[in-house]
Amino acid sequence: MAEQHVEVHVHDNAADVVVALANWLHDQVSQDIQAHGFSSLALPGGHTPATLYQHLAAEQQRWPWSHLRLYLGDERQVPPTDFMSNFRMIREHLLDHLTTPPASVYPWPTLLSVPDCLASYRQQLALLPQWEGYPQLDIALLGMGDDGHTASVFPDSPQYHARDWVAYGPGPSVPRFTMTLPLLSRAHHVIFLVTGLSKAARVRECLKDPSASLPAALLTRQAHDVHWFLDRESASAL
Repeated sequence: MAEQHVEVHVHDNAADVVVALANWLHDQVSQDIQAHGFSSLALPGGHTPATLYQHLAAEQQRWPWSHLRLYLGDERQVPPTDFMSNFRMIREHLLDHLTTPPASVYPWPTLLSVPDCLASYRQQLALLPQWEGYPQLDIALLGMGDDGHTASVFPDSPQYHARDWVAYGPGPSVPRFTMTLPLLSRAHHVIFLVTGLSKAARVRECLKDPSASLPAALLTRQAHDVHWFLDRESASAL
């Protein structure tokens, strides 16, 4: 394997971070499509990603939607119409506004039983090329919580220790389905979108402490190509 690459992109405010990340994503998916005809992305939930999705919808005409395969990095165990659903958020801020739909969108089938939901998502991930026994996304786009969790992999949770492609376990408010750290770490590019002063200490821990055991820190050390997109506040402890 080639040497690991970790890059930190710092911009003045959250709005500038979103624009910079959108431009980076556009360039990268264009390269992916040129290389193998499509680009596969895992998308996150959360407040800051919602702003990114609104931006992508506003500039949708320059995006090659018909060549994009969209997965969800994680999902709460709620119906897809629930206000807590990541898929509902992505649909309302992005998908419902697109005149050209993506090639594929893979929401977690949360109305199924837990084993069936996990099995179904494994089947969708199996459509991807594999590397070291795991499906390989082109881009895993992620956030990070104040506790250092990413996707729905929380510190010292069943999800944290899982070695399957997908996992189920506890989370704030409701249980969660999630892609696992081993799967996410094998994406061609792992991207963290993090803003706000409350994340600054955790950002420093993930990027500066080689012994940190936070999920986001482990993923930063394990993935091949990692990019952190930060605003001045979230980068203030670096």
